[in-house]
Amino acid sequence: MTLKTVGEIVTDWYRSALGGDDGAARAARARLKRCEAPVEALAVAETHELNRHLREYGKKPTADQLTLLSTIFARLKGIHGDRLAAQFGKQETRDAPRPLSELRFQALIRVPSHSGMIAPLRRSVGILGSEPACNGRELAEDLYFWNEQIRNKWCFQYFGTPFVEANQGENMR
Repeated sequence: MTLKTVGEIVTDWYRSALGGDDGAARAARARLKRCEAPVEALAVAETHELNRHLREYGKKPTADQLTLLSTIFARLKGIHGDRLAAQFGKQETRDAPRPLSELRFQALIRVPSHSGMIAPLRRSVGILGSEPACNGRELAEDLYFWNEQIRNKWCFQYFGTPFVEANQGENMR
């Protein structure tokens, strides 16, 4: 069995379960978009299909990871493009407003848990319009492993600046 990253597994699942233009994919996206609570997403077969795909490759997702991934990916029209955090902060001109305000972005970044991310991220993706698309592999990895380092990375992406790793072992003068 070839090893796959979480990003590859989730984008493969997206293409097969949600990405099509047929009735089954549209219905699955609609069911997952309507989910208000994690338990509602767990009552949708496509969420369990994602679980099966992840477990086939040795991943052990939690229910919260599954619901976050399935409900957010259901809102995407495509899985190609810029990283999501970069799209939230992209300005047309230097003085133009960002699609997602700094205050909303800060609130999103402060959420430490997968379950707490569902509602604010769903609202944030909605700000990008009716057909949002982003780098699906990166998004899947970020959401699956959501932690302090990823939140830091999103801050740099939002402001469009190079990512700076934490200073480990350096002496401050």
